[in-house]
Amino acid sequence: MKVPMLDLVAEHAPYRAELVAAFEKVLDSGRFVLGPEVEAFEQEIGKWIGVPHAVGVSNGSDALLLALQAVGVGPGDEVICPTFTFFASAKYSDLNKFLNTAALG
Repeated sequence: MKVPMLDLVAEHAPYRAELVAAFEKVLDSGRFVLGPEVEAFEQEIGKWIGVPHAVGVSNGSDALLLALQAVGVGPGDEVICPTFTFFASAKYSDLNKFLNTAALG
């Protein structure tokens, strides 16, 4: 029996009309980065989780990097990841390697 890991069509189906309307609003505005929808999201998620500030990032990799830097993890620090994880978790566990690579462009 094949068990799908994730069925995005089924996950999004109940919200399809709302998602399409939101996508069209952003598409029509041309503001894909730092637009009013991002600001509204940051305010709403901050309120929902009970914090005064929240920052929207472009992907999970950026979120991991920002979180590690926010708590002071730096070169030489040990970061332990589970064995069954997304590769970005391990990628950013070596911040020294990442920061040196990022600096080189």
